[in-house]
Amino acid sequence: MAQMKSMRSGANGLISGAMLLVVNMAVTHFSSARPLSLAQLPGWLALCLIVGISLLAFLALAGWGQAEPYGYLLQERWFWELLRFSLWQALLSAALSTLLALPLARSLALDPKLPGKPWFLSWCLLCFVMPSLILITGLVALFGRSGWLTPWLGESWRLYGLNGILLAHVFLNLPFAIRVLTFQWQSVPANTWKLSAQLGMTGWQRFRVIEWPVIRGVLPAVSGFIFLLCFNSFAVVLALGGGPSASTLEVAIFQALKYDFNPSEALFLAWTQLLVAGGIFMVFSRMGRFQWLAPAQAGPVWLPRLSLMFRWSGRLGYLLCVLFLTLPILVLLPLAWQTDWAFLQQTQLIPVIMRSLVLAVAAALLAVCLALALLSLWRTGRREGFRQWVAAVALYPLVVPAMVVSVGLYILLMPWVDWQAYGWIAVILMNAVIALPFAFQQLRPAVSDYDASYARLLADLNLTRFTHWRYVYLPYLKPLLRRVLAISFVLALGDMSVFAIFGSDDWRTLPWLIYTLAGGYRLAEAALVSVLLLVLALAALRLLEKSYD
Repeated sequence: MAQMKSMRSGANGLISGAMLLVVNMAVTHFSSARPLSLAQLPGWLALCLIVGISLLAFLALAGWGQAEPYGYLLQERWFWELLRFSLWQALLSAALSTLLALPLARSLALDPKLPGKPWFLSWCLLCFVMPSLILITGLVALFGRSGWLTPWLGESWRLYGLNGILLAHVFLNLPFAIRVLTFQWQSVPANTWKLSAQLGMTGWQRFRVIEWPVIRGVLPAVSGFIFLLCFNSFAVVLALGGGPSASTLEVAIFQALKYDFNPSEALFLAWTQLLVAGGIFMVFSRMGRFQWLAPAQAGPVWLPRLSLMFRWSGRLGYLLCVLFLTLPILVLLPLAWQTDWAFLQQTQLIPVIMRSLVLAVAAALLAVCLALALLSLWRTGRREGFRQWVAAVALYPLVVPAMVVSVGLYILLMPWVDWQAYGWIAVILMNAVIALPFAFQQLRPAVSDYDASYARLLADLNLTRFTHWRYVYLPYLKPLLRRVLAISFVLALGDMSVFAIFGSDDWRTLPWLIYTLAGGYRLAEAALVSVLLLVLALAALRLLEKSYD
């Protein structure tokens, strides 16, 4: 009881502190800036929306009415086993993804004759943002009880549990690490490689003196980011966990709320998730920055000469990686062909597709609008502290897991909102908030460059606000906006965690339909829906790549 009261006291202090911080920053800004203009209004509205969602969720997390406190869970062994497994699977996933990516990224950056590099890096981008239910269906088809490769793995092999979780997490995050490290290796200037050749450096000396100092700066940040993604993973653990012994905090929160309807337990677990995830983010956010969404680079014209052993071992690893990242997807095609096509009418697949598209498009558009609105406020800030605060608000969804905020809103508004009827609004809003950090981070450098390059010229032209936006600002950002829209669309299209809280079987989306079909052992039908979902994601990401043409 005392522990729970302490937690609630800390939560109330956090809420009060956050509210005071908002008021203090606003007062400081208005006291040192011009009066509020029409151009700033969208930014303040977006800021109030994001902060309001957070405060409402934290208010629920501070205590569910007069519900029974669940601080005694700290004395329960299963709680610590749950937390231990959540951390352990994330640590293993991050370590495997980063270590496997190092030799592959070096080969991609330094071997000019490696075939299909631009295609492979584009495929890595798709794998990273791919709806996880597509991958899960492919892994079950390959490594499940009746999987194609299961007979070769021995009788002791089990997909469900830690094995399947690690396979899925490495598949989803290895491509991200490969892209980051490849771009980092390609950042070494050609003159540096030439100088190393003139000095007669061996391959090991070149790696120790030139390559490792470039790579080691991003390794902690990449590993930390992957760790956070795996710690907050929901769909993978829900589908492949295989029971209580291989469950995580995210799944336990969902089960406590949806299966047991135990709001107090769900809130306690959500607080634990928030505190651990927030601490992890605070650590890795200080470890450096990296680029992963940029287009594939050609690399320097002159590259060092590689040894025969490194060149062919790198190509073998590249081949194995291509097989690992394509087989779970390719296996879906023959499996989907076995489908009884009558099920299309039985499951009302067309309405499900249209519903998924509408929800994803709405969330993507809202995410971009929120990012542009916050950037309009960020641009007008005279104090660097205010600009950093606006950026922190835009990036906070990386700290607070979507499951935590969703649970808070669901429980707090449950007495007044019929989530069965209006849950789709929360799905759009929360998916927009999840995509906001990606949109904001991609747009901010371009907006900063725009202001530095054209601010004085635009002041001399004295354009109206509408003319400026219509004919100058938006055309300048158009290629980047297409990229951000595509990424936001794919992220929202593959959502599972938000839908798991606010969704309903009466208005299913494609990922939830895949989960339902696979859970009912209708693997062929799940494969067909997965292929359809993949086609939609590919079509959206084609817009991203097209923006560089």
